[in-house]
Amino acid sequence: MSTQAPHSPVLSAEEAEELRDAHAREMRLRDVLSTGTPLTKILIAVNVVIWVVAFFWGDTLGIRTPYFNNAQLVLFTGMKVNELVAAGEWWRLISSQFVHLDVMHIAFNAYGLYVLGPMVERFYGWKRFLTLYLAAGTAGALASYFFVSAPSGGASGAIYGLVGVLLVFGVKYRNELPKRVSKALTRGMLPWVAFSIGIGFLDSLPMDNGAHLGGLFAGGFLVLITRSRLRPEPADKKHRLGDKLAWAGAALALLTLLWAGANWTMEVSECVTGDRAQYFACYPELEPALFPRGR
Repeated sequence: MSTQAPHSPVLSAEEAEELRDAHAREMRLRDVLSTGTPLTKILIAVNVVIWVVAFFWGDTLGIRTPYFNNAQLVLFTGMKVNELVAAGEWWRLISSQFVHLDVMHIAFNAYGLYVLGPMVERFYGWKRFLTLYLAAGTAGALASYFFVSAPSGGASGAIYGLVGVLLVFGVKYRNELPKRVSKALTRGMLPWVAFSIGIGFLDSLPMDNGAHLGGLFAGGFLVLITRSRLRPEPADKKHRLGDKLAWAGAALALLTLLWAGANWTMEVSECVTGDRAQYFACYPELEPALFPRGR
């Protein structure tokens, strides 16, 4: 009895090339995703620590206002307050990104950063990630300054910036990403963006859509001019210049954070002394009609 070897399909040259390309995309993505994400962890920790300190410190002040809880009274020192920004306290556009108004606010934003941050950090490295994060957050705070009159704070301007980065990233790098990943990044996030921005228009949820949209568009724009690890770097002078620019951007972001942090620290030391009169001497604009918006 004779047997016949199973038939092995013969791939055309075009099909073989497609398989090699798909394999190369998967391997490149695997290499990028195997890198660490230290900055995401640091950012989450900083946001949580600031809120926890404000929460416990606020209880020691003995100050009460109709619309601000104790933690918010401490955090008002770093919120985006239009009148104070207009008076020259531009550092509040930075510090307000680390202000959260209650436990749900910090929980949602920490979770958003936990989910989105590692992807962007792996795609761009910590230096470019820091620049993208802070630039998008600042653009969101600036948009809030122009379009939202109420005091506000939160990391979601920066987090929406990460959403914008990933949405455009899926299109920009569609020739380097596996097709399933490119589609997931572009199509998968659109319903979430629409829902998140839509609920921001509900009166019962005082969200800062100015910051959300400002961060979203800034992130989408910045990714157009920022090189990712996913695209192989040319080993020439242009590559070295790109790396130097990444270091320069990270250094500028760190200096900006230090500048804002120093100003915020001085504001706290001057105004949050436990003396009610001193606190309201710093912030006479705190009236019941004002209500801080989360973002």
